[in-house]
Amino acid sequence: MSRKLVIDPVTRIEGHGKVVVHLDDNNQVLDAKLHVVEFRGFERFIQGHPYWEAPMLLQRICGICFVSHHLCGAKALDDMVGLGLKQGFQVTPTAEKMRRLGHYAQMLQSHQTAYFYLIVPEMMFGMDAAPEQRNIEGLIEANPELVKRAVMLRKWGQEMLVAVFGKKMHGISSIPGGVNKNLSVAERDRFLNGAPGLLSMQQVIDYSIEGLQLFYDFHEKNRQQVDSFGVVPALDMCLVDGNGDVDYYHGNLRVTDGQKKVVAEFDYHDYLNHFSEAVEEWSYMKFPFLKGL
Repeated sequence: MSRKLVIDPVTRIEGHGKVVVHLDDNNQVLDAKLHVVEFRGFERFIQGHPYWEAPMLLQRICGICFVSHHLCGAKALDDMVGLGLKQGFQVTPTAEKMRRLGHYAQMLQSHQTAYFYLIVPEMMFGMDAAPEQRNIEGLIEANPELVKRAVMLRKWGQEMLVAVFGKKMHGISSIPGGVNKNLSVAERDRFLNGAPGLLSMQQVIDYSIEGLQLFYDFHEKNRQQVDSFGVVPALDMCLVDGNGDVDYYHGNLRVTDGQKKVVAEFDYHDYLNHFSEAVEEWSYMKFPFLKGL
C-alpha cells in the first residue's frame, strides 16, 4: 500500500515550508515535493504605494537577506528618477560604498548564521547524529569557544548594518539616487580597530578564515560524501563586473553551466527578455527558467 511522508515544518529554510514524499508499495520514492507555503506577492503589495516606499517594503520579504531586496528596490528607483546607470549616471562614490558595505555586512551575518548554526553541527557530529546533538546547543557543549567566535562574527555584521542602514533589520538609508546616511570617522575606527564587545576587522578576517578551514578539513576527509551529496545538475547565475569577476552590487548577469561555461550574459535590466517564471499549484514559490534553453 502506497503511503505519504510529510515533514512539516521544514525549519532550515528562510521562511516556512514542508516536504511531502510519496512512496510506492515497496517503499520506493514515487515523488517528492518542497511546498513553500508562504504567499509572497511583493510585486503586488507595492502597487499603489508612493514609489519611495519600495526599498522599505520589498526588504520585508526576509529578515535575513533583507539588504539585497532593499538595494534592489533602491537601484530600481535610481533608474526611475533618472539617476541610475541605465541613464549613464551613477550615485556618488560615497553612496555606492555605503550600499556595498551594508551588503557585505549582511552577507557576513547571514552566511555566518547558515554556516555555524546549520552546517557546522552536521560536519562536527555527522549527518546521522541524533537531532538532539546535531544543532547549535550541541555545538556549544562540544566547542564553546567556536560558538562564541561565531556569535561575535554575527554581532559585528549586525552592528555594521546599524551603522550603514540605521537598523539591524529592514534598514531605512537607501533612497532614490543614493543614501541618507554616511559613516563617521568614529564609526569607521570602531569597526576597524574594535571596541568593548566588538571585534576588530582583523579579528573578523581571522575568525572567518578559521571557520572556513573547518569545511576545508571536513571536505578533505570526506571528499566522496561531500561531492556526491545532493548533486543536482543546474545552472548558476550571478552579477559580474567588467573583468568577469563576481560582483555583489552591480554588473551584467552571467549564467554558467556545471563546467563554468558561459551560457548567457546580459544587462540585468533585460532580465525579463531572457527569463520567465513558471508557477505550480502545489507551491507559492515561483520557478524561473532561462527562455533560451
